Amino acid sequence: MLSNNLSKTYLCGGYLRLSKEDGDVAGSETLQSNSIENQKEYIEDYLQSKPEIKIVDFYVDDGYSGVNFDRPDFQRMLQDIKNKKIDCVIVKDLSRLGRNYIEVGKYIERLFPLLGVRFIAINDNFDSADDTAASNNIIIPFKNLINDAYCRDISIKIRSHLEVKRKRGEFIGAFAVYGYMRGKDKNKLIVDPYAAEIVKEIFGMKMDGMSQQAIADELNSLGILSPAEYKKEQGSGYKTVFQTHSKAKWTAMAVMRVLTNEIYVGTLIQGKESTPNYKVKVREKKPREEWIRIENAHEAIISRADFEIISDIIQKDTRVTAGKRAVSIYSGYLVCADCGCSMVRKKAYSGSFEYVYYVCSGNKKNKDTCSSHRISENALNLAVTKTLQLHLKHLADLQESILYIRKTSCNSDKIKMMVLQSEKIKGDIEKYNRLKLECYEDYKNELITQGEYLLFKKELDNRIEDTKKAATELSKKKRMLLDGRYEKESFMEKFLTSKDIELKRSLFVRFISQIYVYEDRRIEIIFRYQDEIEQLAGLVGEIKQETAVREVI
Repeated sequence: MLSNNLSKTYLCGGYLRLSKEDGDVAGSETLQSNSIENQKEYIEDYLQSKPEIKIVDFYVDDGYSGVNFDRPDFQRMLQDIKNKKIDCVIVKDLSRLGRNYIEVGKYIERLFPLLGVRFIAINDNFDSADDTAASNNIIIPFKNLINDAYCRDISIKIRSHLEVKRKRGEFIGAFAVYGYMRGKDKNKLIVDPYAAEIVKEIFGMKMDGMSQQAIADELNSLGILSPAEYKKEQGSGYKTVFQTHSKAKWTAMAVMRVLTNEIYVGTLIQGKESTPNYKVKVREKKPREEWIRIENAHEAIISRADFEIISDIIQKDTRVTAGKRAVSIYSGYLVCADCGCSMVRKKAYSGSFEYVYYVCSGNKKNKDTCSSHRISENALNLAVTKTLQLHLKHLADLQESILYIRKTSCNSDKIKMMVLQSEKIKGDIEKYNRLKLECYEDYKNELITQGEYLLFKKELDNRIEDTKKAATELSKKKRMLLDGRYEKESFMEKFLTSKDIELKRSLFVRFISQIYVYEDRRIEIIFRYQDEIEQLAGLVGEIKQETAVREVI
């Protein structure tokens, strides 16, 4: 027998929901039956046999998960219940209301009855106004539990699927990073010609010594759209919680994000954040070692060498002088050779004459610790210019030798030895892996003890590791000489042909890593990639000597 409440007229709200998971994972038949329009028609057909129920409004949450109830139209429906606009809620089935076992139970068993709301789930044959359907009151919690488990299962499948995509180097972000766009394959990034040029310009301005804020101001003055505005202009539905103005502008932080993003060297890093589980949607940062990092996942906009230089510059960055847009040439690079403190720039005036010099900052803090190590800027400029000229001449000679070796490499015994050594290393690794397998089989056949097996395994693992390191080093030497361009050649090339050097920040930071100033005004310059260049020069020298001996013979 039905409750007497069925004789009254109910003001009803139809609740419709479709999650992204339903659309992404479900088969075509399920997707069609769960579509918003079908849910609405289904409810309207059902209510034709319920004259006591009058539809007031439909509440639609399209693309929202059933795990939590922070959905806009669900919250609007609750507000209408509190405002007495509706006193009945109807859904196609319980899963449309939600898939959280505890929360769904709370609404059905406590909140709706407390507010005097009649609740109907058509497919589950549940009507809270039907007192005779006692069996349903027992079954409903189990159905909610199944819906909850379904959501958990879908969440695990989606997480696993996305993890596989990340490890394959596929881009799964909602929006392509500034400088790139999605290709025909939506999981592959391709270079955006316009934005990529802006990225290059940002790196160039930083190389010239400009601060992040100065770069942002320059971009804004030129009318260049910020990444957020550019995405909107391209037709994406991009939104961000960081935007504080109606039109987002370039900021120092936006510039910093560009300068520190490894995506511009072709490296795809994903999986930096995650949620604890399918019910908790608050994102948490994951440890760096758990990030998924794929090298050469897409075309690079910035060379690895330039990116490393910019990273170094950012670490050494000092404050830009008030009223200026860029730091001085030596900012962050001059260091006292005795105490390790930075050298600071000072000015002295004598009438109209300006004298610029550098002194040790440690001397200012404690004169007993270190002397001033004073050196004039003119003397410093002269010494650095001459040393840099010699260094560039050395690099030019080295490059010429490398080009010659590449042309005559087939006749070089050194190169032949490298090839043979590579083959031997490859054979050694295969041999050690085979021995590991044989040791394991001996252990399984009880020919050796577990302790002996672990000892042999450890020894073989160490040999494999050492051999792999040797292979990497040999491969690096071969690549520097034969396999195309030396990694650092590209940025050196345009300076090697220039006889006159103009000492400016961009040239300075490309070639110099640090300058040490001694008390007697001597300076020591540490050049970038100095160890690699010396190693390469040694290798070139060996091959030249070998060639000379062969010619004599």
